[in-house]
Amino acid sequence: MTALRLVFALLACLLMPSLAGAQDLTFRGCTDASGRAVPSRVDESLPEVVTTVVEQGRFTLLYNPRALPGISDPARAFLYAHECARHNLGLAREARTVENAKQADCWGLSTLQRSGLLRGEGDVAALQSELVFTPEQWQRIPGPNRGFELASCSLQAKPAFTPEPGWDMCVHKCGDRLFHCGQSQSCLNTYDACVAGCGR
Repeated sequence: MTALRLVFALLACLLMPSLAGAQDLTFRGCTDASGRAVPSRVDESLPEVVTTVVEQGRFTLLYNPRALPGISDPARAFLYAHECARHNLGLAREARTVENAKQADCWGLSTLQRSGLLRGEGDVAALQSELVFTPEQWQRIPGPNRGFELASCSLQAKPAFTPEPGWDMCVHKCGDRLFHCGQSQSCLNTYDACVAGCGR
């Protein structure tokens, strides 16, 4: 496995799309600025596409794959990647500003590019053209209301920490086990313990 794929598996919101189609796109593998797992789960009662809540004293990403049914899989993945990037870049406790939202947009974009979900300038341009929302839609996506400037983002964005190769491999193996185990709390607890055992 290439180092690039390992970095993606570790840092990014590891995107694992279901074969069932757009309405069943699922996500796993978000980490915070210290490399700790940020749990994610589906909540179809959620009015937003994705948001962060605090559950039992820890951040959790909630997403609704049925919110805004008109947006594409890449746009839905981008919005999730943006929210994950807030954790990865250490912004989750900060107020949402246009400045830090754009920072998370760029890191989320680079996540999708590293994953191969977006290939080339054409895919980025297509995503950019889709990211135009009405005031009503902005109530369902990570704000604040802003213009997206994806063409100005650079793949040179740096993560909030630099993982060691052995730690990369260990965390990737933990993620593989989580993927096969499922999304139950028991599986997430096992994943958290596995990552904690990887050391730093």
